[in-house]
Amino acid sequence: MTIMYIKLVKRLFIPTIFVLASMPSFGQLFVGKVDINGSDSIKVIEVLIAERMSNKYIDVYVDFGQKSSFWVGSIGNDSGDQRIIDNTSGKPVRFKSTSAVLNLLEANNWDHYNSVIIADRGERLFYYYFRKK
Repeated sequence: MTIMYIKLVKRLFIPTIFVLASMPSFGQLFVGKVDINGSDSIKVIEVLIAERMSNKYIDVYVDFGQKSSFWVGSIGNDSGDQRIIDNTSGKPVRFKSTSAVLNLLEANNWDHYNSVIIADRGERLFYYYFRKK
């Protein structure tokens, strides 16, 4: 009985480790160097999603009050401070769709409450407003 148990554990151990390692952790959500989930002072965020017709990825910027403008050319504005950052690599997360961004925020206890969509010259800008649940 114990030999069968050991064989079963060996067979299931490695796949279980891979599954657990590949699951995203939803305790922290970093924008730049700030954990917006862990900060009690951040209650509302504005998310700008820019979809360009010629690009396979979308640009995502998050404003929680840290900058005066989404536009990177603004004085003192750094796009890295407004990007969602991967906890493990420290690099900006690349999103292929608006739904991926919305699902990530909803899974991290952010509640969508308003949207504005602007279309202009082959680019669509989506402004989504979230508050903590």
